[in-house]
Amino acid sequence: MNLPEPFSCEVFSPVRFEKDHEMTLHGNVIRFRSVCEDTVFYSPEENPEASLFTISYERMDSDRQRPVLFLWNGGPGSATSTLHLECFGPWLMSQSDDGTPAYGLEENPDCLLDICDLVFVDPVGVGLSRLLNPQKASKYYNVDGDARSVAFTIVEWLRRRNRFDSSVHICGESYGTVRACRVLAELGRSPMSESRMVLGIPVSTVTLIGLATSENGSDIDSTLALLPAMAATSWYHRHNGDMSSQERDAFVASAWDFGRQELLSAYFSGDDLSPRQEAELSRRLEFYTGLSHDYWGAHHLHLGSVRDFMTQSLPGFTLDLYDARKCVPEGTPYNEIGSSNTPILVMNGLLLPRLGLSLQRLYYTGNINVNLQFQYATEDLEGGKRTHLQCLRDSMLANPHMQVLFASGLYDLCTYAGNTRYCAAHAHLPKDRVLVRDYPGGHGVYSSQEGRLRFLNDLRSMILKGR
Repeated sequence: MNLPEPFSCEVFSPVRFEKDHEMTLHGNVIRFRSVCEDTVFYSPEENPEASLFTISYERMDSDRQRPVLFLWNGGPGSATSTLHLECFGPWLMSQSDDGTPAYGLEENPDCLLDICDLVFVDPVGVGLSRLLNPQKASKYYNVDGDARSVAFTIVEWLRRRNRFDSSVHICGESYGTVRACRVLAELGRSPMSESRMVLGIPVSTVTLIGLATSENGSDIDSTLALLPAMAATSWYHRHNGDMSSQERDAFVASAWDFGRQELLSAYFSGDDLSPRQEAELSRRLEFYTGLSHDYWGAHHLHLGSVRDFMTQSLPGFTLDLYDARKCVPEGTPYNEIGSSNTPILVMNGLLLPRLGLSLQRLYYTGNINVNLQFQYATEDLEGGKRTHLQCLRDSMLANPHMQVLFASGLYDLCTYAGNTRYCAAHAHLPKDRVLVRDYPGGHGVYSSQEGRLRFLNDLRSMILKGR
């Protein structure tokens, strides 16, 4: 793909900035240090190819065995800014009275810094990370090269600090869930696959926010996979957001049971289903989703597209793909990736100066050029290709202590909860070490106060258990 020549005012040189801070968590003063640094990758001729930039928060009164959590977002081409500013960072982006992002920073009372260090990893091309040699784009902008560079960044982070005794925890969101599974493979011990180098770094916990793969869910109808999200969305708008969480969760559970038990049976019957049966099921689907029974009848009980639900389930409005609690009036221009510039302003104007950064680089919260160049084919290995979830399963089998949290947002119409439930149930993972949870949030499960607190409590418990 021919892309336009980039414009840049930057002159790259590797940097490292450190600054001391303190905050109060659960009644205790926590002293910590922010470390912001490049990890540069070189060619065999020692020419720089790319740099991954990490922002770390490290507690100062701890030992070398302290747990460390590595986090990244997805895209490909999305930075960790949402994870950083809306959930995990020591300071969160301020919010206006209506819940929209505001230009400001506030201390995060639920930060996990009291139990683990935090490392925000931005892959090549996003955040402050850079592709230094454009001719090497194909090396880094693909599934395996992307995961490999992140895996080696983790190892380099541990090496620089002599932290090989620390328990390692990883968290990926959206496409970052695919990256997490592949990073596990790269960190594994097999010299006959992945990087061909035996890294041997065990991972204690894996958190997958908004599972981006449907490899084991390709045989589940999208209507079934979307039923929990459609039911939660319909319930939310039907009650104007004023709801009992127990009633909401019971309604979603009822929709999921209806899909698995009655709708799935109807799909199996196909054209043998009587008109009376189809009409009754259409009315049940209208009850759960808000889409009219006429729609379901015309489509023989199948959702035509996610866009149909976004534009027809709430008359006069278009639902947001990434958080269906939000909507815009019909006919209003709609941008699926969002139009708020606040996160990039907060990162560059507030957070980076607070961390003591002074460099000739702009923090990019997203870079569509990475996405356009990204290659999704994976490498051939001995014995054939492995799917992403097979990488996860193999890592869990090799490490009998590894725990996994699948986290989905109930109002996410992009990486929806039903697909995650199905994939997790069909990946042949050790079930006693897997937690599958839905949270009342959007694509970022932390986009509501209730969802963020429940999610962080689950993650906190898992990290403490996996120390």
